[in-house]
Amino acid sequence: MRSPGSVFKKLKEVKYRHLTLFYKKYFKKIPENCKYNYKYEFMSDGQKKQIRLCLLHQENTDSLVGLDLKFIDVCEQMHHCSRCDAFIFRYTKEDIKSIFEEELSNQSIKEKKYPEICALEWVLEKSVAGTLLISWPQVLYYYIKRVLLRNKLL
Repeated sequence: MRSPGSVFKKLKEVKYRHLTLFYKKYFKKIPENCKYNYKYEFMSDGQKKQIRLCLLHQENTDSLVGLDLKFIDVCEQMHHCSRCDAFIFRYTKEDIKSIFEEELSNQSIKEKKYPEICALEWVLEKSVAGTLLISWPQVLYYYIKRVLLRNKLL
């Protein structure tokens, strides 16, 4: 059986690995990660379809109301982003980390997407449940007592 320290270290490694995968996902140069990219959904032939639009030269990018149609570009494929000089990532590193931490704080998402983190946390809870937690003065007291007994001063 592993010690709680080694399980905690493994838990940190697994969380770090998932966080780096998150960074890779959100720092890819794809249309979904561009600040100016907008997903427009519409109905066609009774089916819901979507198209990704570049709203770079628009003043109000929060809504499609009042857009200048001559400045709207279609940006749906990866090669559009790789050649775009105006590509700006939608999220910062801190935003991505907070999104990851929000997912970890939601138990249902964590169970579905990160079962190994749940398993390691469960093992850590079980291993810590049987140990007694003592304060640092108690640790100091027992250390001094052990040293004195070893030197036969008591």
